[in-house]
Amino acid sequence: LAGRASVKQLAALARGLSRNPDSHASGVALSGLESLRGAGLFDAPAQQAYRRFVLNTYRPLADQLGGDLRTGAYAGEDPEQTQRRIAMIDAMAGPARDKQTVTRLRRAAEAFLAGDTAALDPMWYEQALSIWLAGKGVAGAKDLFARALATQDPSLRPYLLGTIGASGDKAIGAWIINQAKDDRLRASERLGLLRGVIATPGTRNMGYDWMKGHLDDLLSGSGGIFFASRLPQMVAGFCSIERADSLAADLGPRLAGTAAELELKRTVERVRDCGILQLSRKTEASRDMQKLR
Repeated sequence: LAGRASVKQLAALARGLSRNPDSHASGVALSGLESLRGAGLFDAPAQQAYRRFVLNTYRPLADQLGGDLRTGAYAGEDPEQTQRRIAMIDAMAGPARDKQTVTRLRRAAEAFLAGDTAALDPMWYEQALSIWLAGKGVAGAKDLFARALATQDPSLRPYLLGTIGASGDKAIGAWIINQAKDDRLRASERLGLLRGVIATPGTRNMGYDWMKGHLDDLLSGSGGIFFASRLPQMVAGFCSIERADSLAADLGPRLAGTAAELELKRTVERVRDCGILQLSRKTEASRDMQKLR
């Protein structure tokens, strides 16, 4: 993000780390390229090229490790192997958008939600539920919301609510902001849903605009101190000089003198630097990404 590493270098690093037997190394194989993608340095053709690159990089690993999603399918396995598989499926279902992997996760989620609890191991809740929700709109969000409120399972309830909050769907985001309220919803969970809307790219702008208009209530409520402490991380995904200025103006006075003041200043600096990097390197990064094979 400082502009010192080329796309070609980061791609070579990703290829090497993806094959590393140490799960800590293989787990961060794509972090460099993902940081560029998250900063908006890849245009549409470069995004397609990046997906092909990730697919080609991880396909051999997918064939080697397999991807049985059923509960306990890999019980007793070497933890290093398990972690490498998690990183592989994250890459195949996420950046690569591999149809086979996405379909397998969706079908497992469908079976799980239909009552077959053995169809989906808890380690895959996040990926599978997010894929299931995609395209289902507010009706799908209401389904998961009702399921979350009906269970106290600590390995499931947070994932159901987290999936809704981080959907990136504008209609779902608007529903969360205005209507996703229930006496069974804990205050921390309500704030978590709002944080998801604000932090997720597809709903980030609308979430931020809503938050500005309700900031007094959010900061003065029973969970206000916790909301304030996490506020800088919620808005850290923005990437523009103009947005950095607005963050400083909108939030700086409200967080002055609090424990979040320094972190907000750091966030404003990161958002500004990201905007500068995007303006100066996007053409080059997109061109170099398209050249990769």
